[in-house]
Amino acid sequence: MNDLIDRIHEIRTAICPRPTFTLESGRGETYRQSRPVLYAHSTYERSSVLAGRPRRLFVEQWETWEEARAALAEVRRADRSFRFDDLGEGGGSTHVPSSVLTRHLADDKD
Repeated sequence: MNDLIDRIHEIRTAICPRPTFTLESGRGETYRQSRPVLYAHSTYERSSVLAGRPRRLFVEQWETWEEARAALAEVRRADRSFRFDDLGEGGGSTHVPSSVLTRHLADDKD
């Protein structure tokens, strides 16, 4: 549990603007699963070609929703300022396709 608390603390102190968190079914460019995943959300920094675009970081994954919610309840007891949105088993996803994130970049097909 301390590893998760430490990881969340590190993410919260290292990323600006301060990230938000979601618990949702795992989904990305190349995968989709029903297991719960905690993601941190922010925006890419100015030095990135994706500056200002949404940024989502994997934090932790669990086998069941009960395990995930119990672990996050422990985090909340250790850090009362920690908040997350629980999108639930059938809830939505915050995944943004890479084609959407990069559509502002020049096409190199010349």
